[in-house]
Amino acid sequence: MWSASDALVLKWLALKVENQLPRPDACHHLRGKGVRHSLRAVSGVLYSGRYAFVHRTDIRGYYEHIRKAPLVSLITRRVRDPVCRELMIQYAHYSVERGGEIHTPVTGIPRGCALSPLIGAALLNHIDGDFASLNGEDTFYARYMDDFVLLTRTRWQLRRGIARLAEYFDAGGFERHPDKTQTGRIRNGFDWLGIWFGPEGATIAPRALNNHRERRARLFEQARRRGMTAEAASERVRAYDARWTTWAEGMLAACPCMNDA
Repeated sequence: MWSASDALVLKWLALKVENQLPRPDACHHLRGKGVRHSLRAVSGVLYSGRYAFVHRTDIRGYYEHIRKAPLVSLITRRVRDPVCRELMIQYAHYSVERGGEIHTPVTGIPRGCALSPLIGAALLNHIDGDFASLNGEDTFYARYMDDFVLLTRTRWQLRRGIARLAEYFDAGGFERHPDKTQTGRIRNGFDWLGIWFGPEGATIAPRALNNHRERRARLFEQARRRGMTAEAASERVRAYDARWTTWAEGMLAACPCMNDA
């Protein structure tokens, strides 16, 4: 957790250097795009019917395993203002306090600040640029944070793309998350950002539904432990249900091509 003053400086840094860091078109989590932009893009290409195969994966513990040397090199090359550059190098070598002990992690960048999404996007710019150059009739590629989706027309193109992505992961010291990797025919369905794209159209993904059920149970239990009545705890869960339903409807509305089909 950052102090208020540190968080303010990091937000100022993010605004100052935003246009100096790479902003690849294939990266969908940066300002001006977002989850619904990515869902619209993916549903649109699926509706075209050009692609038959999918590989969806993410990097296990991406922020935690970012190496310091490439990060400092990126800052040195891209950030022109010396004050911003020095502050960002301090950010790269942040310290952590736990139980009264302070240490500086050998790898990784901190989560939960305005600067980290920009850094996370910029450090994978070489992958985005390579795969985006292939986007067209035979291949579609997109990334959201450390989540990747690759659609291809043939199985051979899919295998080549997976091998290419694996080479980049190995070079960066990363590995795929085994529980969040899907490979196969698009008609079998796949999960992208909480939406399940299957033959029946776009629906809320099983993983998102399961998380929703677990969250409901936790909210009720937490409320009861805090001394709330059963009725008050249930009202808290109903309020959460209403917010979740609004979120789910908004996510599905971002996939009109799939659902209209």
